[in-house]
Amino acid sequence: MPSTSSKAQASADTSAASRSGKRARDEPSTSEDAGSSGCENGDDGNGVRRSGRERSTVERYVPSSVVNGKKVRTRAPPRFHITPSNEWQWLVKKMNISVRNTLEWRTGTPLPIAPSPASCWLLPCKDDTAVQIGTHAEGLAANGWKLLTCPGPNVARIGNKHNLFQHAKALGLLAHLPQHYATPVSAKYPCMLKAHAGEHGQGIYIVRNEKEVASKAGASYDGSQWLLQELCAGRIEHATSLLVKDGEVHDAIVTDYEYDCDASGVYVWPHVEELQDRRRSHEDIPAAHMTVMKKFVAGFSGICNFNYKVRPDGGMCIFEVNARVGADLACDVPRRRAAKLFAKLDELHK
Repeated sequence: MPSTSSKAQASADTSAASRSGKRARDEPSTSEDAGSSGCENGDDGNGVRRSGRERSTVERYVPSSVVNGKKVRTRAPPRFHITPSNEWQWLVKKMNISVRNTLEWRTGTPLPIAPSPASCWLLPCKDDTAVQIGTHAEGLAANGWKLLTCPGPNVARIGNKHNLFQHAKALGLLAHLPQHYATPVSAKYPCMLKAHAGEHGQGIYIVRNEKEVASKAGASYDGSQWLLQELCAGRIEHATSLLVKDGEVHDAIVTDYEYDCDASGVYVWPHVEELQDRRRSHEDIPAAHMTVMKKFVAGFSGICNFNYKVRPDGGMCIFEVNARVGADLACDVPRRRAAKLFAKLDELHK
């Protein structure tokens, strides 16, 4: 779900987060599952809202053979492996398109081996894994995996916060990012302090003066490790997942998240309650926003997501781009709609 400039270090107690309405997704609840309905507004068609933490149902099995006169049921072989395990398995399997989140491989060698040759996609859900898949594409393909990736540097130039700034600068797109400050002295407070690498709100803070910057980033501010940027206020954040091949967008779905903050619109995630009944996934992406995102993903192949707010003038304020499967797609988008994106990925290989 998306990590943005309004997201801070994630709470360790995810069950407590569930009770408070925070966007934690790694633990089932007793809420009724309407997530597989495919309704774009998160409704099951009978007025029941789709829960972000519904309890998983028993995975269906399909009879495949008869042994000694009895039907033998076998699990459908995986078509997509999202790696490493991120405690999403109970949600991704509800897509009913044989998606798994059970592999432990994240980086390095030995490289994982596909269940069977050219039958299963390997997809990242961590930034470093996304770079590793691009770097080891030849070896992973030799191990039987289907891949949608690009060279590691192409992945890292959008998936790393510092690189994203440099990429936007080279493209003349800085107006679509929060204003950046070179040093704590030049910053306009309050502002956001972000570690260059981090996921799920880790290493992101609201700071109100130079002293607070020093308490988080150290007395000697290192711009190669940290980023100071404008704090973009507002109650609503957007996460748009894109299916991209060679810079061409083949599918896109946006999820809107609204947070229960005061009128200032200033908060840090996950230390704020999401108004889950207002969460909405849809395809109504302004053409101007899509044009901007297409410029950023030129030369990229893979699944990625953009996290942003919309400024009063309608322009984008992009906090980050994740060059991987995000929690919005894996957990929050209605299951049928998410499955549609994965099915389109499968079609790209034909």
